[in-house]
Amino acid sequence: MIGAYQFLKKYGVAIGFGLGAVLAILTFAIILGGYPDGNPNIEELNKNHSDLFNFGLYAAYFLLIVAIAVTIIAPVIYMAMNPKDSVKILIGVGVMIVLYFITNAMGDGTVTVEMFKSDDSLLTAEQVANFKVGETQTSAVKFADGLILFGYVMMIVAFVLVLAAAIRDFIKGQ
Repeated sequence: MIGAYQFLKKYGVAIGFGLGAVLAILTFAIILGGYPDGNPNIEELNKNHSDLFNFGLYAAYFLLIVAIAVTIIAPVIYMAMNPKDSVKILIGVGVMIVLYFITNAMGDGTVTVEMFKSDDSLLTAEQVANFKVGETQTSAVKFADGLILFGYVMMIVAFVLVLAAAIRDFIKGQ
């Protein structure tokens, strides 16, 4: 395990960028090799050449799945190998979960007129018939608003922690 870590520590970024570059070059080669001559319209592209872009999409999906798997598996392995150090990680994750539920509960689900006009799928037929400005609410808007609040809180927490670390390092250096 340590050998794999050392290898990835030394060559991991190069492997990641290299794999991304190879997949990007293959995607462009496939698209440009099968792209029709002239200036095709959207209907022609969709009808005859819609599979040109599939390789790039599948490669992106594959890389996304690998990134998610590594993001989940690596910390679990670390926590299993270093249980004493894992307490801080678990406390941090617990605080983030609590903050998520607090901000999600604070989310406002009120549908504005602009939202109503831009996306009619936010409301059911009954809600559309009984739409009242400032009163109609949906769970989707409440969830989205809660996530936005969570993002704001996490940005503020990150800024404060970076600032605190900089101040601590400055004081230690004196």
